[in-house]
Amino acid sequence: MVKNNPKIEILENPLAILESTEILNVLKKHWIANHENLTNPENFVEEFFAEIQSIDSSREINKLYQKKLKKYRDNILDLGKPGDMFLEIIEHDLQNVETVLDFGCGKLAFLKNIAESNAEVRRLIGVDLKSQPVLDCLDSRIEFHRSLNEVANASVDVVTIKLVLHHLESEQKAQEIFTELRRVLKSGGKLIVFEESFTDANHGVEEIENYLAKFNLKLSEVTVDFLQLSRECKIKFLFINDWLMNLQNVYMPWTMQYKSMEEWRDLIVSVGFVEKESHFLGAIKHRKRKQGMTAILTFF
Repeated sequence: MVKNNPKIEILENPLAILESTEILNVLKKHWIANHENLTNPENFVEEFFAEIQSIDSSREINKLYQKKLKKYRDNILDLGKPGDMFLEIIEHDLQNVETVLDFGCGKLAFLKNIAESNAEVRRLIGVDLKSQPVLDCLDSRIEFHRSLNEVANASVDVVTIKLVLHHLESEQKAQEIFTELRRVLKSGGKLIVFEESFTDANHGVEEIENYLAKFNLKLSEVTVDFLQLSRECKIKFLFINDWLMNLQNVYMPWTMQYKSMEEWRDLIVSVGFVEKESHFLGAIKHRKRKQGMTAILTFF
């Protein structure tokens, strides 16, 4: 008898992950921290996760989520809109840079943030195979392409690829993309990868906190709980959190290509990049709701 593929089973029934009390408890703690601008985030989270158990439609789950947000929204409590954490971390990498390419750019939000905060960058290139960004009234420095084939050799100073790798269909596809990214980078250019990930190494919390402190960022306590999960549970946590937060994105491909930061590093190095540094970031306090557990990997 042929056993079913566990990844396919999860994709066919994502909510089955929540049958694991261990994963559900960490996920709830994560969501409470990420919904701190609601009147009662604890009640919000308990109600939402209790009610989705009887829903089998992703569209209906998203409707429930929006309904709960409206119920618990606090118009008086204003924690302020958090800045772009990724941009805060790489700001120093964008100094004296002319051209930035964001692969898997989505709706161009990241490039718009760079355009608003950095007058020195002359060209901002977004590449995405499926998203439908609004191209009207863009900063004149921003351009959008469907393929890396439209980008010239050695024409980019910095390439960013944010939270994209786990949506790719295979390792081979990832290698092809990184080979192309190496082609478009100038000599001495930099590749910066942010990815939903975990670490195979025994990273101490203090090490993570010290790195984040350089950017005035603080580690969320739930990171410790996440690190204590098994490898299999970490992958399931990353998927179910990301899936629930992106139900409205109908073009989002789900492939379960979650790997440790060390595995991604080895794959990227295999196509010719040289690692500069890598850090596990975990979850950050006071950030936007869609955050998961992330790592940053930087290469030349």
